Amino acid sequence: MYGRKKSFFWGPALSALSWVYGAAVRIRRMLFTLHLIKREELACSVISVGNLTLGGTGKTPTVIHIAGLLLRKGKHPVVVSRGYGRENESEMLVVSDGQSMLVDSQNGGDEPVLIGSKLPGVPVVVGSKRFQAAQDALHRFHSDVVVLDDGFQHIQLKRTLDIVLVDAGDPFGNGKLFPAGILREPLTALKRAHAVLITKAGLPEDAARLKKIIGEKTRARIFTSRLVPLDVVDCCSGTSRPLSSLQGASVIALSGIARPASFTSLLKSLGAGIAAEYIYPDHYAFQKSDFEAVYKKAIDAKVDMIITTEKDAVRLKHLKPEGIYALRVELTVDEREEWEKVIVAQSA
Repeated sequence: MYGRKKSFFWGPALSALSWVYGAAVRIRRMLFTLHLIKREELACSVISVGNLTLGGTGKTPTVIHIAGLLLRKGKHPVVVSRGYGRENESEMLVVSDGQSMLVDSQNGGDEPVLIGSKLPGVPVVVGSKRFQAAQDALHRFHSDVVVLDDGFQHIQLKRTLDIVLVDAGDPFGNGKLFPAGILREPLTALKRAHAVLITKAGLPEDAARLKKIIGEKTRARIFTSRLVPLDVVDCCSGTSRPLSSLQGASVIALSGIARPASFTSLLKSLGAGIAAEYIYPDHYAFQKSDFEAVYKKAIDAKVDMIITTEKDAVRLKHLKPEGIYALRVELTVDEREEWEKVIVAQSA
């Protein structure tokens, strides 16, 4: 799917399956277009943050950024997510009431728990039936705008603003649909977007080339953004250390995310030397036994620090792992003023 391996058998087999998947996607879209499946509408603005590919585009930092912006502008947002990877994905739960966290990552999902922990004042609700979850949230919290996490394919719920994220490092994979590639929908689906946000943008000339490619598929306004590191935080105590502590440090990179290479690259850009990498599947449920090899390597290699991502830190917290730090980041949009005008205008 990610093009890291090739197979004379699995390549054609997955391509055949992707054709079936693509046909199902088109039929589903047609049913909504012909109004054979009803679309639900909320009595408030809905800002959807989604993507065309499988994971790793930066949806969580973007949701945090948008909900935080709305809160600062005097709005009362609520974040609604499916809560992928939690124990019972069909159950509707309040992860955060805006004042305190009510469930852990095992029950609420790592991303919703991370969103809630970083957004005091913003309720976070999870449920597979997101229209119902959003309705209940509006009634309970008297919110005036819903930020829909991973909502681009959830076309059953009408939205005011559809934002699609595109990872600058790997925009569309090999260009094939799942499971032969990482596309959840054909690139033509970009026509539904109201705004496209290029995430993890690097060199300006690379961003310009990607903007041109995206611009051929949609009339949506295209923005660029990047993740800005803030500091590193001890997963147990919560004490922080400045980014300068990574300069020249020997570290172990520990992650269970969709695109671990981007995390490793970020650490290197901060001056850290990678002594070893421990990579687990996305949304991996860590066990104490997983740390045995990590700690042994840290001692043998005499590393200065074990670093993980904020999302992983949420799943590690209940294990109380000593000596593991999380790299905190925040999203910043290059075209800040215009971006904020679009978000605020569509939340009215």
